[in-house]
Amino acid sequence: MRLYFTYLIFLTSILFAEANSPYYKRADETGSPQPQPQATNNNPPTAVVTTAQTPLPTGSLSSNGTQANSTQSASPNNVNPFVGKPTYASFSNDIPPAYLTWKKPIPNQTFPPLYKIGVSNMTFEWTVDANILKVQPENLTVALANSQKQTYTAAIVPGTATSAHWDLAHLQPGSPLMVGYYTVWVYDQRGPKAFPSPGWLMPDSRLVVALYSTEAYVARTDSMFCPTCYLGGAGSFRESLLPIMTALGVAILTSIFILVSIFK
Repeated sequence: MRLYFTYLIFLTSILFAEANSPYYKRADETGSPQPQPQATNNNPPTAVVTTAQTPLPTGSLSSNGTQANSTQSASPNNVNPFVGKPTYASFSNDIPPAYLTWKKPIPNQTFPPLYKIGVSNMTFEWTVDANILKVQPENLTVALANSQKQTYTAAIVPGTATSAHWDLAHLQPGSPLMVGYYTVWVYDQRGPKAFPSPGWLMPDSRLVVALYSTEAYVARTDSMFCPTCYLGGAGSFRESLLPIMTALGVAILTSIFILVSIFK
C-alpha cells in the first residue's frame, strides 16, 4: 500500500512538471532578447569622395579629343555644308559619294519647270548632306544641255556656293537658245563625267527644265490667204448652178420624148 502511494505521488509530480513546461518556454520567448555577437570587419573604412561635375558643352568628342560640331549630324538651313572641308582628300570605299538635293526648282519629270527665253531669270538653289560630303569643290559649274547635245554654260560659281543665276534676258549674242527641254548639269572641277569617289560631290543631272518663246503676230500677204474670198459666195453659187440646171432640164425632156415615141 505504501508502495502504491509512492508511485502515485511520483506520477503526480511528473504530470505537474509537464503542465508547467509551456509557461517556461513562453517566458523565454517573450523575454528581452539577448545581444547577438557582431562580426568585426578588419577592413579599413572606405572614404566617399564627391567631386563637382562641370557641365560639358553641347556636342560630341571626336577620337582625337577635340569637340566636334553637333551640326554635322543634321545641318541647319543657315549652315553651308560645303564650308570647312579640304579641297582634296582620299577616303575608304565604305563612304558613299555626296549627291545634290535640289531646293529650287524642284525636279519634276512630268511637268518640268517652264522658263521663257528672253524674259525669265533662272535661279538654281541646292544643298548637300554635310555628313557625307568630305571634300569641298574648287568650283561648281551649272550647264544646260538640250536633246541635240548642245551645251550652254549658265554659271561658274565658287565651290562653297549653294545657288546660281542665269538671266535669259541678257544672253550672249551668237548663241540663241532653242525651244525644248534642257537637262541641268551641276559638277565640280573634275567635269560632268567624273567617276564616283568616296566623300566627293557626284555630278548631278536629275533636273530638267523647259524653255519656250513667243512670236509676234505677222499678217499673211501671200495669194493663198484670202479672208474676203467667200464674201458674196451665194450669188456666185447661183450663177454657176444655172447652166447645170438648164442642161439637166433639157436632158430630162429629151428622155421623156424618146420614151413616149417608143411605147406608141
